[in-house]
Amino acid sequence: MTDIRDELSVRVAGIDGSGVRTLIGNLSGTLQPSSSGERIWDSSRIAFSAGRPDLIDFEEVDALIVVVSARQGVPAAITHLWMSAAEAGIPAFITVTHLDDSTVDLEEAAAMCMRALNDGGEIFMPWLPILDDDEAVCGFIDLLSEEIVDWSDGGPVVRASEQRHQELIEDARAELCESIMLAVDDDELFAQYMAGDAIDGEDIEHHMLEQISRGLRHPVFGTGLYPHLLGVGLVLDMLAGLSERRAD
Repeated sequence: MTDIRDELSVRVAGIDGSGVRTLIGNLSGTLQPSSSGERIWDSSRIAFSAGRPDLIDFEEVDALIVVVSARQGVPAAITHLWMSAAEAGIPAFITVTHLDDSTVDLEEAAAMCMRALNDGGEIFMPWLPILDDDEAVCGFIDLLSEEIVDWSDGGPVVRASEQRHQELIEDARAELCESIMLAVDDDELFAQYMAGDAIDGEDIEHHMLEQISRGLRHPVFGTGLYPHLLGVGLVLDMLAGLSERRAD
Protein backbone atom coordinates (compact mmCIF):
# COMPACT_ATOMS: atom_id res chain seq x y z
CA MET A 1 0.00 0.00 0.00
CA THR A 2 1.28 3.46 -0.93
CA ASP A 3 1.95 5.77 2.01
CA ILE A 4 0.08 9.00 1.26
CA ARG A 5 1.88 11.88 2.92
CA ASP A 6 -0.16 14.78 1.55
CA GLU A 7 -3.11 15.72 -0.68
CA LEU A 8 -3.75 18.47 -3.21
CA SER A 9 -7.03 19.66 -4.71
CA VAL A 10 -6.50 21.06 -8.22
CA ARG A 11 -9.06 22.88 -10.35
CA VAL A 12 -8.50 22.63 -14.11
CA ALA A 13 -10.08 25.43 -16.14
CA GLY A 14 -10.22 26.49 -19.77
CA ILE A 15 -12.67 27.41 -22.48
CA ASP A 16 -14.45 24.89 -24.71
CA GLY A 17 -12.05 23.14 -27.06
CA SER A 18 -8.94 23.79 -24.98
CA GLY A 19 -8.70 20.16 -23.84
CA VAL A 20 -9.64 20.38 -20.15
CA ARG A 21 -11.44 17.02 -19.92
CA THR A 22 -8.78 15.24 -21.97
CA LEU A 23 -6.05 16.67 -19.75
CA ILE A 24 -7.86 15.52 -16.58
CA GLY A 25 -8.18 12.00 -18.00
CA ASN A 26 -4.48 11.94 -18.85
CA LEU A 27 -3.39 13.35 -15.49
CA SER A 28 -5.57 10.91 -13.57
CA GLY A 29 -4.35 7.96 -15.64
CA THR A 30 -7.71 6.83 -17.00
CA LEU A 31 -6.85 8.15 -20.48
CA GLN A 32 -10.54 8.94 -20.96
CA PRO A 33 -11.92 12.50 -21.07
CA SER A 34 -13.42 13.33 -17.69
CA SER A 35 -14.55 16.25 -15.56
CA SER A 36 -12.85 14.82 -12.45
CA GLY A 37 -10.28 12.28 -11.33
CA GLU A 38 -7.40 11.66 -8.99
CA ARG A 39 -3.89 10.26 -9.08
CA ILE A 40 -1.39 9.10 -6.49
CA TRP A 41 1.96 10.44 -7.62
CA ASP A 42 5.17 10.39 -5.61
CA SER A 43 3.22 9.70 -2.39
CA SER A 44 0.82 12.60 -2.99
CA ARG A 45 -2.88 12.19 -3.70
CA ILE A 46 -3.82 14.76 -6.33
CA ALA A 47 -7.50 15.34 -7.05
CA PHE A 48 -8.53 17.06 -10.30
CA SER A 49 -11.83 18.70 -11.17
CA ALA A 50 -12.93 20.79 -14.13
CA GLY A 51 -14.24 24.28 -13.56
CA ARG A 52 -15.63 27.09 -15.64
CA PRO A 53 -13.28 30.10 -15.67
CA ASP A 54 -16.00 32.36 -14.27
CA LEU A 55 -17.21 30.03 -11.51
CA ILE A 56 -14.17 29.06 -9.46
CA ASP A 57 -14.13 29.46 -5.69
CA PHE A 58 -10.46 29.72 -4.74
CA GLU A 59 -11.23 28.86 -1.13
CA GLU A 60 -12.13 25.33 -2.23
CA VAL A 61 -8.94 24.49 -4.14
CA ASP A 62 -5.22 24.32 -3.45
CA ALA A 63 -3.97 25.02 -6.97
CA LEU A 64 -5.19 26.02 -10.40
CA ILE A 65 -4.25 24.72 -13.83
CA VAL A 66 -5.22 27.12 -16.59
CA VAL A 67 -5.52 25.25 -19.88
CA VAL A 68 -4.66 27.20 -23.02
CA SER A 69 -4.82 25.66 -26.47
CA ALA A 70 -2.09 27.02 -28.70
CA ARG A 71 -4.71 26.96 -31.47
CA GLN A 72 -7.03 29.38 -29.64
CA GLY A 73 -4.87 32.03 -28.04
CA VAL A 74 -5.66 33.51 -24.63
CA PRO A 75 -9.35 34.52 -24.41
CA ALA A 76 -10.69 37.23 -22.12
CA ALA A 77 -12.23 34.65 -19.76
CA ILE A 78 -8.78 33.20 -19.07
CA THR A 79 -7.27 36.64 -18.51
CA HIS A 80 -9.95 37.43 -15.94
CA LEU A 81 -9.49 34.05 -14.23
CA TRP A 82 -5.74 34.55 -14.09
CA MET A 83 -6.03 37.94 -12.44
CA SER A 84 -8.55 36.60 -9.92
CA ALA A 85 -6.14 33.78 -9.02
CA ALA A 86 -3.33 36.32 -8.61
CA GLU A 87 -5.46 38.40 -6.23
CA ALA A 88 -6.21 35.24 -4.21
CA GLY A 89 -2.50 34.31 -4.13
CA ILE A 90 -3.25 30.77 -5.27
CA PRO A 91 -0.60 28.64 -7.01
CA ALA A 92 -1.46 28.71 -10.70
CA PHE A 93 0.07 26.84 -13.63
CA ILE A 94 -0.44 27.17 -17.37
CA THR A 95 -0.71 24.08 -19.54
CA VAL A 96 -0.48 24.59 -23.29
CA THR A 97 -2.30 21.74 -25.00
CA HIS A 98 -2.26 20.27 -28.52
CA LEU A 99 1.52 20.03 -28.85
CA ASP A 100 0.90 17.00 -31.06
CA ASP A 101 -0.08 19.55 -33.73
CA SER A 102 3.16 20.05 -35.68
CA THR A 103 2.21 23.66 -36.41
CA VAL A 104 2.24 24.55 -32.70
CA ASP A 105 5.29 26.34 -31.31
CA LEU A 106 5.41 25.94 -27.51
CA GLU A 107 7.80 28.82 -26.92
CA GLU A 108 5.64 31.10 -29.05
CA ALA A 109 2.54 29.95 -27.14
CA ALA A 110 4.31 30.56 -23.81
CA ALA A 111 5.34 34.04 -24.96
CA MET A 112 1.70 34.70 -25.90
CA CYS A 113 0.64 33.75 -22.36
CA MET A 114 3.35 35.95 -20.86
CA ARG A 115 2.12 38.94 -22.85
CA ALA A 116 -1.55 38.39 -22.07
CA LEU A 117 -1.17 37.44 -18.40
CA ASN A 118 1.87 39.47 -17.37
CA ASP A 119 0.12 41.28 -14.49
CA GLY A 120 -0.47 38.12 -12.48
CA GLY A 121 3.05 37.17 -11.40
CA GLU A 122 6.09 35.93 -13.27
CA ILE A 123 5.35 33.29 -15.92
CA PHE A 124 8.30 31.09 -16.85
CA MET A 125 9.29 27.87 -18.62
CA PRO A 126 11.37 25.55 -16.41
CA TRP A 127 11.73 23.11 -19.31
CA LEU A 128 12.85 23.88 -22.84
CA PRO A 129 11.19 21.91 -25.64
CA ILE A 130 13.24 19.69 -27.95
CA LEU A 131 12.07 18.81 -31.45
CA ASP A 132 12.16 15.68 -33.57
CA ASP A 133 13.10 15.49 -37.25
CA ASP A 134 9.61 16.71 -38.19
CA GLU A 135 10.01 19.82 -35.98
CA ALA A 136 7.39 18.53 -33.52
CA VAL A 137 7.96 18.61 -29.76
CA CYS A 138 9.22 15.22 -28.54
CA GLY A 139 10.64 16.10 -25.12
CA PHE A 140 11.95 18.74 -22.76
CA ILE A 141 15.21 19.82 -21.17
CA ASP A 142 14.99 20.32 -17.41
CA LEU A 143 16.82 23.59 -16.81
CA LEU A 144 17.69 22.76 -13.19
CA SER A 145 18.95 19.18 -13.60
CA GLU A 146 20.05 19.76 -17.22
CA GLU A 147 18.56 16.36 -18.10
CA ILE A 148 16.39 15.56 -21.11
CA VAL A 149 13.00 13.90 -20.67
CA ASP A 150 12.41 12.29 -24.05
CA TRP A 151 9.12 10.87 -25.39
CA SER A 152 10.32 10.21 -28.95
CA ASP A 153 10.40 6.40 -28.50
CA GLY A 154 7.24 6.21 -26.41
CA GLY A 155 9.02 7.19 -23.14
CA PRO A 156 9.38 9.20 -21.15
CA VAL A 157 13.07 8.37 -20.95
CA VAL A 158 15.41 10.51 -18.87
CA ARG A 159 18.90 10.99 -20.31
CA ALA A 160 21.78 13.38 -20.03
CA SER A 161 21.77 16.47 -22.22
CA GLU A 162 24.20 16.62 -25.11
CA GLN A 163 27.01 19.03 -25.87
CA ARG A 164 24.98 20.64 -28.65
CA HIS A 165 22.40 21.71 -26.06
CA GLN A 166 24.85 23.30 -23.64
CA GLU A 167 24.86 26.88 -24.90
CA LEU A 168 21.06 26.98 -24.97
CA ILE A 169 20.84 25.38 -21.52
CA GLU A 170 23.43 27.66 -19.94
CA ASP A 171 21.78 30.89 -21.05
CA ALA A 172 18.24 29.82 -20.13
CA ARG A 173 19.33 28.20 -16.85
CA ALA A 174 21.30 31.27 -15.79
CA GLU A 175 18.28 33.49 -16.46
CA LEU A 176 15.95 31.18 -14.52
CA CYS A 177 18.29 30.79 -11.56
CA GLU A 178 18.88 34.53 -11.33
CA SER A 179 15.16 35.30 -11.26
CA ILE A 180 14.62 32.70 -8.51
CA MET A 181 17.61 33.74 -6.41
CA LEU A 182 16.74 37.44 -6.54
CA ALA A 183 13.44 36.60 -4.87
CA VAL A 184 14.65 34.14 -2.19
CA ASP A 185 13.89 34.79 1.48
CA ASP A 186 17.13 33.13 2.67
CA ASP A 187 19.68 35.88 3.31
CA GLU A 188 22.61 33.48 3.64
CA LEU A 189 21.84 31.69 0.39
CA PHE A 190 21.29 35.01 -1.39
CA ALA A 191 24.68 36.24 -0.15
CA GLN A 192 26.32 33.07 -1.46
CA TYR A 193 24.71 33.60 -4.85
CA MET A 194 25.76 37.25 -5.02
CA ALA A 195 29.31 36.20 -4.10
CA GLY A 196 29.39 33.95 -7.15
CA ASP A 197 29.27 30.66 -5.23
CA ALA A 198 27.74 27.67 -7.00
CA ILE A 199 24.21 26.95 -5.74
CA ASP A 200 22.95 23.38 -5.65
CA GLY A 201 20.12 22.66 -8.05
CA GLU A 202 18.00 21.15 -5.26
CA ASP A 203 18.25 24.42 -3.31
CA ILE A 204 17.14 26.37 -6.35
CA GLU A 205 14.24 23.95 -6.95
CA HIS A 206 13.19 24.25 -3.30
CA HIS A 207 12.94 28.03 -3.57
CA MET A 208 11.24 27.81 -6.96
CA LEU A 209 8.51 25.63 -5.42
CA GLU A 210 8.26 27.99 -2.46
CA GLN A 211 7.69 30.94 -4.79
CA ILE A 212 5.17 28.94 -6.85
CA SER A 213 3.28 27.99 -3.67
CA ARG A 214 2.88 31.70 -2.82
CA GLY A 215 1.58 32.59 -6.28
CA LEU A 216 4.66 34.65 -7.16
CA ARG A 217 5.86 32.44 -10.01
CA HIS A 218 3.87 30.41 -12.54
CA PRO A 219 5.33 27.58 -14.66
CA VAL A 220 4.23 26.85 -18.21
CA PHE A 221 3.87 23.22 -19.27
CA GLY A 222 3.27 21.74 -22.69
CA THR A 223 1.25 18.55 -23.25
CA GLY A 224 0.05 16.46 -26.14
CA LEU A 225 -1.42 13.03 -26.89
CA TYR A 226 1.48 12.17 -29.17
CA PRO A 227 4.13 11.10 -28.38
CA HIS A 228 2.20 9.16 -25.73
CA LEU A 229 1.09 11.59 -22.98
CA LEU A 230 3.80 14.10 -23.82
CA GLY A 231 4.56 16.33 -20.81
CA VAL A 232 1.95 14.83 -18.47
CA GLY A 233 4.53 13.42 -16.06
CA LEU A 234 6.17 16.83 -15.72
CA VAL A 235 2.86 18.37 -14.64
CA LEU A 236 2.38 15.64 -12.05
CA ASP A 237 5.96 16.03 -10.78
CA MET A 238 5.43 19.74 -10.20
CA LEU A 239 2.08 19.21 -8.48
CA ALA A 240 3.55 16.53 -6.20
CA GLY A 241 6.43 18.86 -5.35
CA LEU A 242 3.97 21.62 -4.53
CA SER A 243 1.91 19.22 -2.41
CA GLU A 244 5.00 18.15 -0.47
CA ARG A 245 5.96 21.78 0.01
CA ARG A 246 2.55 22.57 1.48
CA ALA A 247 2.79 19.61 3.86
CA ASP A 248 6.16 20.72 5.31
